Amino acid sequence: MFQFKQFSIQQDKTAMKVGTDGVLLGAWTPISHHPEAILDIGTGTGLIALMLAQRTNALQIDAFDIDENAFEQAADNFESSPWNDRLFCFHAGLDEFMEEPEDEYDLI
Repeated sequence: MFQFKQFSIQQDKTAMKVGTDGVLLGAWTPISHHPEAILDIGTGTGLIALMLAQRTNALQIDAFDIDENAFEQAADNFESSPWNDRLFCFHAGLDEFMEEPEDEYDLI
């Protein structure tokens, strides 16, 4: 487990562990345009989506991963977070996810 101030990340099911690059990307992603809908492609543990949920008031944060273990890990991490009502996880590849584009995103 990796503990942040407001949330924790379980990472035992996925090969993509919490690392400096993910933490920096989550911290440095520009949000001055106040995104309302965010998409995290290849979410892994859900780290970046969770950090953006913490940093923004986005109403919807969608995340997906093609790997079943990563999808399950992210879904569990989302569910146990304070922002679980805004975080949505999907088990799909990019081609599958984009087959029926229902939403537009302010930040990808």
